[in-house]
Amino acid sequence: MKKIVFLLGLFLLVGISGVSAQTDSTFTCPKQGGTLITAIADNPVSLNGIYANDGVSGAVLSYLFNPLTLGGENWGTNITGDLAESWSVSDDGLTWTFNLHHGVKFSDGKELTAADVVYTFNTIETSAEDIAPFRPRFYQGDKAIKFEAKDDYTVIAHLTEPNASFFTDISVPIIPNKALDGQDLRTGEFNRKPVGTGPFKVTDWTTGESITLEANENYFKGRPCIDKIIFRIIPDLQAQVNALLTGELDFLLNVPGASVDQFKTNTDFTLDIAEYDSLFGVFFNNNRDQFKDKRVRQALMIAIDRKALVDTVRQGYGAVHNSHFDQAVPFYKDDKLGGYDYDPKRAGELLDAVGIKDTDGDGIRDLDNKPWVIHLLSFQEGFRDYFSVSTVVQAYWKDIGIDVELETRDLSTMISQLYQERKLDKPFDVVISGWSQIGPEPNSYANFYTSSPELGPNLENYDNSEVDELFAKARTLTDTTERMKIYEQIEKILWDELPTIPLYR
Repeated sequence: MKKIVFLLGLFLLVGISGVSAQTDSTFTCPKQGGTLITAIADNPVSLNGIYANDGVSGAVLSYLFNPLTLGGENWGTNITGDLAESWSVSDDGLTWTFNLHHGVKFSDGKELTAADVVYTFNTIETSAEDIAPFRPRFYQGDKAIKFEAKDDYTVIAHLTEPNASFFTDISVPIIPNKALDGQDLRTGEFNRKPVGTGPFKVTDWTTGESITLEANENYFKGRPCIDKIIFRIIPDLQAQVNALLTGELDFLLNVPGASVDQFKTNTDFTLDIAEYDSLFGVFFNNNRDQFKDKRVRQALMIAIDRKALVDTVRQGYGAVHNSHFDQAVPFYKDDKLGGYDYDPKRAGELLDAVGIKDTDGDGIRDLDNKPWVIHLLSFQEGFRDYFSVSTVVQAYWKDIGIDVELETRDLSTMISQLYQERKLDKPFDVVISGWSQIGPEPNSYANFYTSSPELGPNLENYDNSEVDELFAKARTLTDTTERMKIYEQIEKILWDELPTIPLYR
């Protein structure tokens, strides 16, 4: 059987086609049955669709659940309905009505109703545990949006003010009514044995080894073409490539750029290369005094040769990214923003102007009469390209006289310490991180750059009241052109202040 390799964003994927379920009545499976074996880098944080939001969990969750609507974070770039067959909004923009597909069944055979949708949304709003980043999108100010089940197939949402991004804000996996009652959100049984409406269902999860999915015979879009998907848990990316080459895997997403040539010349594989909705970057802890002057962040930006970094880490299979929004948003242009070309001399001059200088001639710049040390945090070696990016960034910053200490942590530790709690006291100076599949709706990026007393700080502790107000204003505008102008204002502010350094996609 011929394998498929895919390079997305640019990004490599190797695998076989025919994984998806039928999407309309005219589609016919090229072949029915069989097992697809692929790999993920770690155990998912959870298979609870409204709790987990990391890339590893998402790779599995997308086969298990459906959202009410598509086009929001993790759910593609096509803004349309999924479990919602049709929808309408009142003239004043305050009442949304969603009509569900009839006959949709969960993997346990029970029919989906409006009560399941309302339960999902209410759980996100009221859980004692923080469900980042979904919860902020279900609030207007300090008020949770009210949802009601008018009947078994009709969900009504009552807003306090118009929200142009509401349709994609609610793109979250729908879980069964009362599924989490009596369970701890982080450790309950549902996290390992979820029930969803997606094309597959979980039949086995052997920690540290594999997760097995089997076709959901009840899937409302039609039975999947294949019978089973097995996710082998292989932490190291090169080990995943080796497993593919030896026939242990059928399909692999995001192959390292260094491995491209061996797949290009191997007729047993099909290699696909495509752009991908993603962004990798440097995230500052903006609450730390050393980063509060934007000139410091700007200096650290131009100290990095981003094009050379892409060539080194991705062997050119990537693109330097010039925005804090992904290229999926309507207003993104590669050549619109600039001013941060690689310039180590200017970087040093900016740091000198701030007063961060080498005062004792030891080659290390000093801050507050002590050698300036930046603690750089990264995911463990072998998980995506994060560690490789970190070592390159470390070298560039050392070149301008900064002592950079690199530390790595495993995926589960990073998720729990950095992403699941919205608090100021974060355990890093700088972290190399990224995201993917945030989607075309610009408001989906508000979670990264806004904060509020009710919901707490964002990942990088960036606090700018003007940015908060502009995001809030844009949500209330119904004219798309005017909305995009507001988001471009935000884009310009972020590009000047650099709460994070966009590297590449």
